[in-house]
Amino acid sequence: MLVLTEEAADAIRGILDEAGLGAGAGLRISAEAGGDGEAELDFAVAEGPLDGDVIVERDQVSIFLDETAAELLDDQQIGVEAHGDHFHFSIDPQVAG
Repeated sequence: MLVLTEEAADAIRGILDEAGLGAGAGLRISAEAGGDGEAELDFAVAEGPLDGDVIVERDQVSIFLDETAAELLDDQQIGVEAHGDHFHFSIDPQVAG
């Protein structure tokens, strides 16, 4: 299952707070087929999960994954680097440990 790093959870919490979304809100990741046959991931803040979403939580921060995104990201982790007031999220293979 997708893993959310502590730093990424903190960054997402800040984004959700700034968006003014209440309890139950999270980041939703969905996947669609791209023009080149590769899947394209779409990230958006959401008030809650949609029916069928897989929910990943860390430190009271939720990520909602549609079925395709959950499958694609099953063995990945989401990390983040802060650059001033901007964040750069990354999706990388999970680190054993």
